[in-house]
Amino acid sequence: MSSETIPEPIEEAKTEPVPEIIPETKPESRWQRFLHWEFFGLFIIVMATLIFHFAAIERPATIVWDEVWYVGDARSIFSGTGELRPEHPPLAKLFIVAGDYLFNGFKTPEHNIGATNLKNIYNSKTVNLITVSDAAKFKAGTTIRIDGEQMNVTAVDTAINQITVERGAGGSAVTGHDAQSVIYIFTDNAFDWRFFSIIIGTLGIIVFYFICRKLGFSVNTATLATFLFALDDMMFVHSGLALIDIYMLTFMLAAVLFYLDERYILSGIFVALSANSKLMGVLIIIAFFLHWAIYRKDEWKPFAALLVTAAVSFVVLLEYFDLFIIRTIENPVTRITAMLGGLAGNVFTNPKLSISSRPWTWVYPQWFRAYYMGPNVPVILYSSNPQYLSFISPTLQILIIPIIGYMIYKALKKSKAAAFVLCWFLATYVIWIPLDIISNRTTFVFYFLSTTPAICIGIAIAISDWLNYLKKRRTEMNRLTPGAVLSYSVIGLYLCLHLAFFIVFNPAIPPIVKNWLPPFHIP
Repeated sequence: MSSETIPEPIEEAKTEPVPEIIPETKPESRWQRFLHWEFFGLFIIVMATLIFHFAAIERPATIVWDEVWYVGDARSIFSGTGELRPEHPPLAKLFIVAGDYLFNGFKTPEHNIGATNLKNIYNSKTVNLITVSDAAKFKAGTTIRIDGEQMNVTAVDTAINQITVERGAGGSAVTGHDAQSVIYIFTDNAFDWRFFSIIIGTLGIIVFYFICRKLGFSVNTATLATFLFALDDMMFVHSGLALIDIYMLTFMLAAVLFYLDERYILSGIFVALSANSKLMGVLIIIAFFLHWAIYRKDEWKPFAALLVTAAVSFVVLLEYFDLFIIRTIENPVTRITAMLGGLAGNVFTNPKLSISSRPWTWVYPQWFRAYYMGPNVPVILYSSNPQYLSFISPTLQILIIPIIGYMIYKALKKSKAAAFVLCWFLATYVIWIPLDIISNRTTFVFYFLSTTPAICIGIAIAISDWLNYLKKRRTEMNRLTPGAVLSYSVIGLYLCLHLAFFIVFNPAIPPIVKNWLPPFHIP
């Protein structure tokens, strides 16, 4: 038996340690993490708009434009004398009431000042001198109530104990009043009326951002769309005044977000909340139906649940909110019929209501024809100083028709986001054209507010596609061509113009152009 040779053990080669090729990554500072935060852009937009809003919230301290109706309604509600404009649902007006209570220590902002009228007051608007027991308890600029009628005090004469009033303030009915009637004074103010409009409008901006993300947008594209939406003039103005449209819009946006997330029951509830703020909030259901019919027909049961939930929730919430106002249960059929009847009564006449306009005039600029009695009224003056001018920002309006054309092209290329934009546009804007032709119902440019989010989404899609194309070309050419430089410059100029319109016409900024640049100077 031969012996096997056992090999000598191989000594392992000694190697020098390899130096670190990739240096150790230092953790980001708190400031760097903040700058790289997904919601950094949204945060800046929200904070900027809030600063502008609260800088202007008490300017003016008096009622602006249609605030006269909704503040008047709120005052009548907390006075216990019911609604003055029952053609509109109650929810938005209850938010104004909530602001009045919140900033008055949860007490009714109305007081018996210990004065009475000494003589009978006749049922006539021309009877505006009232003899009172103590005129020193009144001051000009306040609003008082005698029975169910609100009156604005315009002058006080303590020598003869007389006050001069504007009868039927806030849309209240001018009626007769017996001598020795108790006189109440309202102590609410502009901060109270407008606070929840700002909060709800800001929430609308946040919800809009998440709609963009749900549509599959990148953070940059979603932030771009939100920038366009938040800084639109009409969006900002309506978010800063005691008007009802912003409540309708924000709840509508929430309904859109939940629909896209396929949370149909919640979507139906928020459709009901939107319609309980203003009836036109229900129009978004048309967009849902069109989108469902194209992309989600197999989900007919959840969609049916959305429709049923929206209908039932609308009636239940309407009854619930009205209970706070009239203190009793009302027949919902009678209530809804009365609302629809009140709205149907507002029709175009000859001569027409000065600020009304046909819906087909909203989608293209006609600044050279911006006079109130004209066929197109693209600008509505809410207040001269501070400057509250309500209009679709020109940077958005000039692109409405081209963007809708591009959305049609994108939808044909199977873009679901573009298709949803088209559904939204059809439901909240195009529907007004046949309705206007058939019913002759009075319409106003601010009705376009519910369509503005769709246009902002469409513009963001177009700009994002353009930037992606420029990036691709730059990679292919390995250089920045003059055409690309021009394109980047045009996009930058466009965004700067949008920001400029927001700043120049912002009510927090002293009037800059209204005295010299038509058509913004409106007498």
